[in-house]
Amino acid sequence: MRFLIGLAAVLLLGLPAPAEAAANFPRLDAATVDGYRLTPGGSFATYAGRIAELDRKLPPRGLSSLLADTNRTARPLCHGTYLAAALKPAGFCWEDANDDKTNDWIPQGLTGSGDADPATGTAGGKRVVATTWHTPGDTMVRLSFVDAGGLGYRHVLLVEPTSGTDFAVVAGHGHGMTWSGNLLYVATTGGLIRVFDTTHFWKVDDSAATVGLGSDGKYHAAYYDYAMPQVGAYWYPGGGACTTATGARPCLSTLSFDHTDSTFVTAEHAPEAGGRILRWPFDAASGRLKTSADGLVHAVEGFSSPVWGMQGAVSRGGYFVLTGVCPEYAGVAGDHPSCLHGGLGGVSTSRLAGQAPVNSQNLSYWPKTGELWLLNEQLRERVVVHVPWTTLTGRP
Repeated sequence: MRFLIGLAAVLLLGLPAPAEAAANFPRLDAATVDGYRLTPGGSFATYAGRIAELDRKLPPRGLSSLLADTNRTARPLCHGTYLAAALKPAGFCWEDANDDKTNDWIPQGLTGSGDADPATGTAGGKRVVATTWHTPGDTMVRLSFVDAGGLGYRHVLLVEPTSGTDFAVVAGHGHGMTWSGNLLYVATTGGLIRVFDTTHFWKVDDSAATVGLGSDGKYHAAYYDYAMPQVGAYWYPGGGACTTATGARPCLSTLSFDHTDSTFVTAEHAPEAGGRILRWPFDAASGRLKTSADGLVHAVEGFSSPVWGMQGAVSRGGYFVLTGVCPEYAGVAGDHPSCLHGGLGGVSTSRLAGQAPVNSQNLSYWPKTGELWLLNEQLRERVVVHVPWTTLTGRP
């Protein structure tokens, strides 16, 4: 009944119909796609100079050191996932405290060692899951690094070096994240991707709420023990930030890595259908997005999603899996299970079997193990879970 009410509202308002079986998944024309461009400016050189100076005061630590100093412990999967039992979902829940039971911080983006090193699926010899979190007012972004074997984890605060002697908090939503080699790419706002280095964590004093150099002569990171400095960035020339929009520039609301053609995939969240999905070229040799002769990164492919409320997108060999609203909940207010939708870009999508955790967010595919990872943000139902890609999609 609720679906019928929602559908009636859709028809009365003239909105596009929600995605169902064989929903059209149209390709964007090449000229439009080429008009979407990102610039790194001189950010990598600028931050390198500042970080080199700050390193003299804050000797950098690497990921292995961070994982040897975890201070929280995740729990084996404890909440329901709504995923079909045949998928045998596995994963974990956050610590039975603030990370699961309050909205002081809200999880959003997801990646892991399966992206960082697709050949081994590990980083520093461990299977590692990394997630982004944002505050309700998008005033800060933190990352969590989880040892997927032992389930110990540690939060770190993202910071931006503002000079050779100080740094400031990174604000934003932490929309999406992916990982290649040592570099983490975090879409902190809808028009900006910040880059971080997993060989670079600064141990700071955890006694103050301030961020950066305090009046006490010590460096702080809002009570956290570690700060992770930005090493570079990509943004739309002329700027522009967004969270939910389908304007001139597609929002960068999610981020993932397609290992079959070495491209980044971004997608924008839109309340109904029409969120745009883009591919961006990646240069494996440099570990960075690939710039053209004009110094800009040109999108190379794009699609218009039929999925309502798209939150995550990942692709493999031209086949996409998208998180979003289930057709039966289109136009229905409230928090409901999400659905996974799959299909070939330029052809169609259809709903995949079953449902998914309430308010599912980003997706990550790990080639070594064939796992599709996802997480959700729903309070007291938060999970980080993986299922077999082939079982879910019927594709290799």
